[in-house]
Amino acid sequence: MASPGERNEPVGAVRWATFAGVCVVALVWAAYSVGAQNGSFLTQDFGAQYHLAEITAHGAIPLVDFEHGWNAGSFWVNAALYAIASGSPTIWYFLWGRLLGAGLGAVLAAAIGLRLRLHPAVMIALALGVLLLATPLHIKYTICLLWVFVLLPTGWLESRPRLAAAARVLLPALVFWQYVELAVLLTGASGLFELFARRAAPWRTRILNCVQLSGGFVLGLVVQAVAYKLVWGLSFADFNRQVILGQTETHEGSQYAVWNFFDLPTESGRFFILALYPFALLIPFVPLVWQRISDSTRLIALAGLVLVVVPIRRVDNPHTTTVSALVLLAVVLAVAELYERRIPLTESRPRPMIALPLAVLGAAWAAATLWIGFGLQSMLGAVLLVTLAIAGAVLGGAFLRGATAAVSAGALVVLGGVPALAAVNHLDDMRRDAKSFAVSDSIARWAGPEYERCSAGTREALVMPNYLELYDALEITNPTPYYLFHYDFAQYEDVLVPQLEDGSIPVIIETMPLHTPQPWLTEAIRANYVPCSVVRIEKQATTVTIWTHKSRGDVQQRDLTVRGGAMGSTR
Repeated sequence: MASPGERNEPVGAVRWATFAGVCVVALVWAAYSVGAQNGSFLTQDFGAQYHLAEITAHGAIPLVDFEHGWNAGSFWVNAALYAIASGSPTIWYFLWGRLLGAGLGAVLAAAIGLRLRLHPAVMIALALGVLLLATPLHIKYTICLLWVFVLLPTGWLESRPRLAAAARVLLPALVFWQYVELAVLLTGASGLFELFARRAAPWRTRILNCVQLSGGFVLGLVVQAVAYKLVWGLSFADFNRQVILGQTETHEGSQYAVWNFFDLPTESGRFFILALYPFALLIPFVPLVWQRISDSTRLIALAGLVLVVVPIRRVDNPHTTTVSALVLLAVVLAVAELYERRIPLTESRPRPMIALPLAVLGAAWAAATLWIGFGLQSMLGAVLLVTLAIAGAVLGGAFLRGATAAVSAGALVVLGGVPALAAVNHLDDMRRDAKSFAVSDSIARWAGPEYERCSAGTREALVMPNYLELYDALEITNPTPYYLFHYDFAQYEDVLVPQLEDGSIPVIIETMPLHTPQPWLTEAIRANYVPCSVVRIEKQATTVTIWTHKSRGDVQQRDLTVRGGAMGSTR
């Protein structure tokens, strides 16, 4: 039975309509996810690319940023986008980042669905996943999706050997001119696919395909060197120093981050990508899954696998999210194929006595791959991760046979269990996180003694408009029924003003300005109360004013500042 990734049935009107719908949604999303860029935009990484696009558009000769992989062709593309945008940073970023990044990425995901004749629902899942979850940050990482779309081992391309050979030569050459890093990684991924993952094709064909891929990469390098020599007079020695090997000299001490599964950075709401990425990355390589997925899904999984070097170097949301599109596609395709084929997971089962040791073996493989690959602060970690993943998939499928299910079960327990345990650990960390009450605790610490001095022992005070935790921290009660000073709080003016006038509210602790101005309330406080103490806490950027009612007599007024862990008079 042919897998869904290897069928040659007609695309059909429904799939074409789905693809058209994805294109419209991608355009709308790209447009409405962009805001007007402010001055700080031009001081960041995106701003650097904008500036390089500008000077290239004005005639500068770009070389290559080897650390990030940007090559001459990418700057010319950026220059063209700069010209289309008429120099507007916002429109340029829309084109370069959103439209040709996430937008085109979603379109390519749906286009892959067309080539593989996927169910329209799966096409939509792939496209929305790229738009909303695994979003290419800009045009650079859309190349990854384009690469697998062109080289998918199925359909019309595979039926035309000469055209397929041309694609394997020209694609690496063109990508080299755009992004050196991606040309290296993706050419390697396709080579690994030919050697270890492609089925049915004879070895002679697979080796020839590898030669074509590597030849294309070399072609891109040679053509660029010759072009710089003939057009700009750059010697090969200077080309080598400025464009290729010389660029790596400043990065000899480059460090690779340790991926701590139980203590991930949580700087934004999408940090769960970091929690799931390492485990989703390996799911297609679990032997039982690897045996049953199509060659096309294997290619996508391998392309996503070799890109692991990008987020390992920088464990953060942008770098992980931007290379997760291929991982997402591989996992979704694997699930869809396993569901459609509905092959029993165990054609033969090992005896219960040996099933547990086999499951432990699978768990050990998954744990070792994760621990070594994401734990070594070296490029060697990424290399070993790729090696162990491919070895587990290929050797497991070749030699385990009836034991495949047991070994795979153990691996899946690790791949699913570790992020689940990490989630529980994270929730426990958040539960015990003292930062949740950092401001109110700081107010209680520094303004609490001043409250005791100003209140003369009364335990009744009104806290406004925020940090209601102070009622508990200072052991005081609210003499009014009012806690929230919302936009229509003026409806209580007739009730509250008499209380402010007659002193039934002895003390007011003002923790910040009102979110919505209430002039009547401010005037009543200033007319009937004295600012007994003003405490300025610099670390929290908070100023607390303790007001006492005039009926309580004269009080010593103080203005204090907390700076560097000590309190002193404000000067």
